[in-house]
Amino acid sequence: MSLKYIDEFDDGFPDGIFSIPRNPNQPRVKVRALYQYCIEKGVTPQELSEAEMERFLVRKAIKC
Repeated sequence: MSLKYIDEFDDGFPDGIFSIPRNPNQPRVKVRALYQYCIEKGVTPQELSEAEMERFLVRKAIKC
């Protein structure tokens, strides 16, 4: 797959959120931003602190 097609796919998710949670109460992950941050820092997602990882999670309020 060429980078052109990957970029086109990425453009379909302007907020950078790719994952679909199994449970609607679980946070979503901003994958594109997480990937870029890890590249810039030279680390893997597993090496991030909880505070660093939190910036890439989108939590929705639970509706009652």
